[in-house]
Amino acid sequence: MINRNNYNVIKLIKISLIVFVCGIHLTAQQSWKSPEVIKRELDTKYRLAIQFEQQGQIDRALDIYQYLFDQDPTNANYYSRYTYRLFELKKYDRLEQVISSYLGNKPKDETALTDLGKLYFSRGDTVLAEQHWEKYWKASNYSQFFTQSLFNCLISLRQYDRAENVITLAREHFGREDLFAIELANFQMMRGKYIKSVQEYLIYGRQNHRNYQYVSNQILRFPNDSSLFIQIDSLVQLEILQTKDVPDLYELRADLLFRFKHYNAAIEQTMIVESLRNNTGNAVLDLATDLLSVGEFTFAEQLYTTIIKKPEFRAAVPKALLGLADAFEKEMLAEQNYSPFDYFYRDNFFFVPEYIYGVSASDYYIGRAFSIYDSVIVNLPKSTYTAKALYRLAELRFRILHDIDGAERFYTDALKSGLDNETRDQCIVRQADLLIARGELKELQPYIRKNIVKYSGRTIEKPLALRYLLGLYYQGELDSLLIYSNDLLGLLGVNDPYFNDVIELQNFTEQFLISGDSDNRNAVRDYLKSELLIRQSKLSEAREVLIYLLENYKDTEIAMPARYRLLQLELFFNDREQSEMTLNFMLSGSSQFADDALYMMGDLAHFRDGDAHYAAWWYQILLEQYPNSFMKDEIRKRLRSMHTTPQNTQEL
Repeated sequence: MINRNNYNVIKLIKISLIVFVCGIHLTAQQSWKSPEVIKRELDTKYRLAIQFEQQGQIDRALDIYQYLFDQDPTNANYYSRYTYRLFELKKYDRLEQVISSYLGNKPKDETALTDLGKLYFSRGDTVLAEQHWEKYWKASNYSQFFTQSLFNCLISLRQYDRAENVITLAREHFGREDLFAIELANFQMMRGKYIKSVQEYLIYGRQNHRNYQYVSNQILRFPNDSSLFIQIDSLVQLEILQTKDVPDLYELRADLLFRFKHYNAAIEQTMIVESLRNNTGNAVLDLATDLLSVGEFTFAEQLYTTIIKKPEFRAAVPKALLGLADAFEKEMLAEQNYSPFDYFYRDNFFFVPEYIYGVSASDYYIGRAFSIYDSVIVNLPKSTYTAKALYRLAELRFRILHDIDGAERFYTDALKSGLDNETRDQCIVRQADLLIARGELKELQPYIRKNIVKYSGRTIEKPLALRYLLGLYYQGELDSLLIYSNDLLGLLGVNDPYFNDVIELQNFTEQFLISGDSDNRNAVRDYLKSELLIRQSKLSEAREVLIYLLENYKDTEIAMPARYRLLQLELFFNDREQSEMTLNFMLSGSSQFADDALYMMGDLAHFRDGDAHYAAWWYQILLEQYPNSFMKDEIRKRLRSMHTTPQNTQEL
């Protein structure tokens, strides 16, 4: 019996030992992590610290950097970010510990050796710092890495003359005048020593001709000073004389001349660039595009015409033809900048129609553009240029002439060409706009849904989704609008230019369209009808609908924006008497659009109608009644420049 009991005890002890050993082994397995896992965790914390820095949460970032450095005191990234912040916060005791620890693992690390000298200097011991730097710089045989590290260190300490001297000594040691040219060029630009900066940039350009593009970008950041331009241009011309047949250098001078509005000289230099690059036409086409972008239409048109006429540019002729037509379009549009509809939720896709008003088919510029596009279609059939020309013709029909049927024919033909994906996408989106312009809202939704499914994940999805939301707005499907708009915000993302447009539509819907009694709901239907009519360019009908709405539902929520819309329509028809009466009613109440309306009245009178006296009257009222308006500074500036006394008009 005793033996059996002993056996059971021994057995129990063995089982307990096995369980204990297994537990230890399991615990060890659970706590052990592979080096790869640890590295991923540390990298995640490192990225988090950088995010905290970007958000201005320096203390939180510093705590993470301290943890990271303690975990891996040999990591250069952790060391660099940690010491940078410690220097910034002047935590010199901790810096000494960190630098010493890092050098203990990497005694020859040139960054840390430079930092140690920086620590001495920051504590006030400049002699020790200079002795330290000189000792280790010499020991490195004036290595370029140590030189650059020391140069940047001295700049961070605002020791600019010492920093420049470091580069001078390095150049003398290696016998190379081009050493650290880009660093010294950027350094001199930072100090405002622009001529010295240009000299170094040109040295950098000689090292590799591809560097001249960077050089050009940097020089164009210099102050817009005519005397400085003359000095810089002289240096560039001298460089051209000393360096034969380098197209990038001529291109640099062309950029400089363009920036200072010497357009003829810029064209001349660009022609030299073309001759040195076998007349590809790329440089001269880019220059023509730049001229268009700054509103120099005559220069652009002349340059496009030159490209078309010169046989050596025959490969660039199709693009030049399209560019010339585009120049005529832009010159025409430049004279049509002021539309009353632009002031209602400015630049918002949902409230501002895309039409251009006041241009007839007999307009000189539109006639020239039409003839060029027709020429491209006839002479370059079945090409990407054909698709682009057809699309542009459709745009002119749609936006300028408001010819919906004519536009549809050209959009359809451009789609059939099937050679240009970008043009195809634009045409698909525009056909949705045509359905809206016809008022065919029932056909709009299935058309958009079909194409969103077909092109899901592509750039075309967003503009189609915007038009789907616009269709819900015009149909008065307000609950669906709010739900769909939230989904659309997720699709767009906060950086999309249309993101704020959707937010404004949501706010407008909640403030004016959903709230209120049955009268407001009836008024909303009329209001949305008028909005659709404006999008259809049926402005007289829209005006009548709004007049009816304000006569029958003047006390509803929607009456406020409706009256502002009516004012815009009256201004469109140049009915000053009715415009003043409508604005007078807005000013007598508490309309949130009143200061915008006053600004619009003055702005249109000033710039569209050329009537400074009438404009000044409205500007004065705006300043008197809305002294805190965000537009007040601009209005005061305009009034000072007018030197005019506002004419009398009706009492407001």
